[in-house]
Amino acid sequence: MIKPIKTFLLVFFAVITITANSQLIVGVADKYILVTNVLVGDGIVTKNIDFIGYNRSAGFFENGSATILKMDKGVILSTGLAVGAKGPNDAGDKTTSELGSNSPGSDLLDTYASNKTYNAAVLQFDFIPQTDEIVFNYIFASEEYIEYVDKGVSDIFGFFISGPGIVGEQNVALVPGTALPVSIDNLNNKKNSAFFKLNTFNEKTLQADGFTTRLTANLKLIPCQTYTIKLAIADVGDNKLDSYVFLESGSFKHKTLIGRDTFICMEGFDIELDAGNPSRRVLWSTGDTSHKIKVSTFGEYWVEIFTDCGSFKDYKKILPGVQPISLGKDTLYCGDSFSRRIEVLNRKFENYLWSDGSTNEFLIAKKPGQYWLEITNDGCKKRDTVNIELEALPIVNLGTDTIICGKVNIVLGSKEIALKYLWSTGDTDSRILVTKPDKYWLKVSGKTCKNQDTIIIQIRNKLTIELGPPIELCANDTFRLRTRINDTLNYSTVWNTGETSSAIFLTMTGTYSVVIRDKLCNFVVSDSIKVKLYNGEGNIYVPNAFTPNGDGLNEIFKPISDVSSYNYYRFLVFNRWGEKLFDTDDSNSGWDGTFGGKICLHDVYMWTLNVKSNCSNGENNFNKGIVHLIR
Repeated sequence: MIKPIKTFLLVFFAVITITANSQLIVGVADKYILVTNVLVGDGIVTKNIDFIGYNRSAGFFENGSATILKMDKGVILSTGLAVGAKGPNDAGDKTTSELGSNSPGSDLLDTYASNKTYNAAVLQFDFIPQTDEIVFNYIFASEEYIEYVDKGVSDIFGFFISGPGIVGEQNVALVPGTALPVSIDNLNNKKNSAFFKLNTFNEKTLQADGFTTRLTANLKLIPCQTYTIKLAIADVGDNKLDSYVFLESGSFKHKTLIGRDTFICMEGFDIELDAGNPSRRVLWSTGDTSHKIKVSTFGEYWVEIFTDCGSFKDYKKILPGVQPISLGKDTLYCGDSFSRRIEVLNRKFENYLWSDGSTNEFLIAKKPGQYWLEITNDGCKKRDTVNIELEALPIVNLGTDTIICGKVNIVLGSKEIALKYLWSTGDTDSRILVTKPDKYWLKVSGKTCKNQDTIIIQIRNKLTIELGPPIELCANDTFRLRTRINDTLNYSTVWNTGETSSAIFLTMTGTYSVVIRDKLCNFVVSDSIKVKLYNGEGNIYVPNAFTPNGDGLNEIFKPISDVSSYNYYRFLVFNRWGEKLFDTDDSNSGWDGTFGGKICLHDVYMWTLNVKSNCSNGENNFNKGIVHLIR
């Protein structure tokens, strides 16, 4: 059951680690995973795992080696939210608890704190050791530091072990060399300060204002027996300001003398590894079976120790003190200036020394040259160099966009000399002849850098304007006559009224004309329009005689009007007995003096006219009269 979980967890952690950026990674995981896959080392059987407290107060952390903790990964317990441990240290009084003021504390910690506790987080489990000594490493950190030292709010934690040979529940989380529990008041900048570190404000990787060095808890036990351990942390005196305990991954293990991972500055070393447990049979990854071996190459070594109730392994890595660093690739910038931030990404070191003498984590380079960085970490040094060059951009200038009047026939080119030329037309000469309007670009190449310019060639066509057909308007109408050329900057407009705008208002009957000139190309265009203004039905004249005798004169009888069309038109002709001879609704039609295909006689005839124009008000206008047909 355990192996599939471990496989999943390692993959899950690996995905998160890829996104790390010198920042502590904190996540939430099941209590069983936290104990069996994160905290406990090889050869320790666990059972009855339980967590008491708010579920988001416990979790795992990673990427701690890139932070000021210098503890790579493990389990985190908090009086607030575990994720609250992440930097930066942007507040001196961080409180992330979601439980409120009545969140329970721990009876165990109440006794040690001599005060009421709140927001307790307790991770507990049973385990069976194979040897008589178990060790694990931890770091305590808190927002209570340093302002609340000796103020009665000494946040506390404890590791309580119980089982065969132990009276009650014994706390093994003690200040080194003392019987004092680790708490705000017992370990700080004034008391036992050798084990304390102050976190500066705005430090990027950890929120807590202070933290301990890496401490070790030692458990004296009877091999192959079952024990219970409770890992507990709580606020003291109030429920404010978060505290954290970091438990190193895999460090809850059997004690050996193999030691922690070792980082060596250079090759050519010769290190002795000691398995401890001299009375027990051992097997090294090298195949050796002695309790002590010597190694001289980098890598991971393990030793398996055989006991009365099984066997367990302990691991040790011997690695280069600092992996090679990289400032990036040598770079050539094109242009007149540049600004580049040079740094080692996703890693943090103890000391920095740049080629200009500065000691920051990064350097802003603004001049070409060679830049180097030497870093120091755990006494080891590494250096890397980057070269930055600056090359001026080749100059290319095709001039401003151009408008040509008439036919296009222009030479384009750059006056500056370059190594290579490439035009949008595909040409590769420094100059080209263009004969049509278009958008043209030229790319030029220097030794390394490239540049480009673009020009738009436009052709100015001759103007066209049409004011439209004649217009008939009512005298009270308002009509705006427009040229539709509104660009007064490039075109001048003059009406025969003297106005120079692109539109005028018509006020009287007459002919209106306009002349427009293209200021750039001197193209001139003009047009005119006849406008008639009238009232009501306009001026209507009905003749009183006509002579349809075939001589081509006065052959048709019809009303004559200065209005070309009507909304309503009805013209009728009758004889003296009231018989209708002619009827039309077309204002252009008239009576030719016939009826039913026969010629009407010389006589007097009556007519009626019923009209309504666009300018009429009210009912149709009715007129009547007589006409003499003369033969």
